[in-house]
Amino acid sequence: MVCERFGSRLIDIADVLAWYASIILTGMVIKLRIALYISGHGYGHLAQIAPVVNRIAKIAPSCCFLIRSALPEQELRRRLDVSFTLEAGAVDVGVYQKSAVEEDIDRSIVMMRAWVAMMPAQLKQEIGLMQSFEPDLILSDISPLAFPVARALKVPGVGLATLDWHTIYSHWLPADDPVIEGLSSAYAMCDLLLRPPMAMSMPVFSKQHAVGLITAKPRTVNFSLKAGRWKHCALVAFGGSKQPPFEMAALAAMSEWLFLIPDAPSDAAENIQSITLSDIRVVDLLSYVDLVVCKPGYGMLAECWQQQVPLVWLERPDFPEYPMLKRWLERDFPGCMIHRTDFSRGIWQQALDAAMAVSKTFPAIGVDGSLEAADHIVAMAKGDIA
Repeated sequence: MVCERFGSRLIDIADVLAWYASIILTGMVIKLRIALYISGHGYGHLAQIAPVVNRIAKIAPSCCFLIRSALPEQELRRRLDVSFTLEAGAVDVGVYQKSAVEEDIDRSIVMMRAWVAMMPAQLKQEIGLMQSFEPDLILSDISPLAFPVARALKVPGVGLATLDWHTIYSHWLPADDPVIEGLSSAYAMCDLLLRPPMAMSMPVFSKQHAVGLITAKPRTVNFSLKAGRWKHCALVAFGGSKQPPFEMAALAAMSEWLFLIPDAPSDAAENIQSITLSDIRVVDLLSYVDLVVCKPGYGMLAECWQQQVPLVWLERPDFPEYPMLKRWLERDFPGCMIHRTDFSRGIWQQALDAAMAVSKTFPAIGVDGSLEAADHIVAMAKGDIA
């Protein structure tokens, strides 16, 4: 497929040969078209896929992108340094969150049952949409819709993820449940799963390729810390999910600490600085802080790993990804767990001190996973590798 057209004029063979010669001489390439299916479950999936998409645009500057997602367009444009067309709408349901660290499993199952039942009808709509776009490849993190659509269009369907909904719901439902069977059938059509570090075991994908750490790079921002006699600074951030409640007034007792808290009230304690994460990204703030108070999730862990920032992390026992991430945190990352009760009461001092006292360092990062993944995706889109 060639994106440029010859127009309505008649052309002869000499014209065509001259045009192709100009492509070879000037280094132009055939324009690729890549469709992206991005989960609307929090911002972690976007944080994971965005560095890869930005790298693809550098490797193939003329690439066209179509995005299917329910995420806010403002958030997509804030993280993606590329031009794209957005077809807004839900492409999965994920898990229902009471807060960033509390899941409503029963409600999640009800929602997933309804969505899986509607999946055949939605697939017809998706196939029609993608036929109009004519993608060379479909990339998903990690909507199951993408792979049956790619199979129907006879183009590569590539996954990029550290978790998938089949693996998550397999912890809650039996293997013969219609939800598990429906998700399994869709994910089984994935041609290749690109798997960064800290990924769950995802046996539903028959072909997998491990890549290096994928994370956004910090940008220079216009930001300054509130003046005061603080010795340390902590960022309190829980991603795109609801921040779990805690006694903010209790933080005043930790007078040596300055706390950066999204949308903190104007009457908060002197050692609290309100920040607006729609204006600045978490990754851009990490160079200003000594540690991060957060939930264990790939996006935050990857950014702290990249910038060597310790963590105070809140337990999340109901989510199936948590035991694996907990092993990573306890074995490899400097930091400390804080129990929910202490967190909610604002009793953080012990955990903060313990995280600062940890002597171990983060593991070596190694290969740039965004470059590794982007190279693989572009090669598959061009048909250079199967």
